Amino acid sequence: MRRFYQESWQGIPFTAFSHISFFHLAEPKFYATFYEELFRRYKDWDDLPAVWRANKRKDVLWLAGQLRARLAQEPAGREGPVRVLSIGSGVGYMEKTLLEEMPELELHVNEPSTVGMKWLRQHIPSERIYIGLPPACLPSDVQYDLIYLSTVDYGIPTRELEHILGELRAQLAPGGELICLSASLLEEDSFIGSFVNAIKIFIRGILHYLGIRRQQFWGWRRTRAEYRQIFRQAGFAQIEDGWLEDGFETYWIRGQ
Repeated sequence: MRRFYQESWQGIPFTAFSHISFFHLAEPKFYATFYEELFRRYKDWDDLPAVWRANKRKDVLWLAGQLRARLAQEPAGREGPVRVLSIGSGVGYMEKTLLEEMPELELHVNEPSTVGMKWLRQHIPSERIYIGLPPACLPSDVQYDLIYLSTVDYGIPTRELEHILGELRAQLAPGGELICLSASLLEEDSFIGSFVNAIKIFIRGILHYLGIRRQQFWGWRRTRAEYRQIFRQAGFAQIEDGWLEDGFETYWIRGQ
């Protein structure tokens, strides 16, 4: 596992709207301020970078395919809606696209800050929007056929991530699964690689405090083995993983 840093997101430099920290993770207040700036610059989803939207659409089509394949294996005469929960929905583009692809879904969404829900509120009923940190903000009596986290794992410490995933697993319907999509996979973690990375972080720290290149501590990159270990510690079985052909080689891992 290695720390990594960001200077901008969605084409918006962090120094344009917030104080940034080299040592402390971005908190919900940071994201709320970011979304205020994003909504000031962009009027709707179509204004977001085209490459990013194309990547996310491919991810949604894969998710929808996985869900359809699992539902096809269920006995005929299923009762009740197909219920999906998105953890950390962000600006909501994937969720909007998923509803376009599968309008029959009962989609529930979660986001730490209500600010980021500006566009998505037009598509999701308010009673299916959960603001806060999971699992505390989620209703305990609702079960889901699919829970997914899309590129949010990087900002969660390992022990906390294990706890969250374990709690979410308890809210899966029988046969349900949880999928994590990650854009922060660490390909390998050798001693030499870790040493070189430590030197790079030291240099970044100097540049940050000199004001030459200010960077926000963004989270952690994890190896495939570390992801699989986290899922095992969270109590998941039938763990599978792989990569998506979405232009960014997004890593996915799932379990039941």
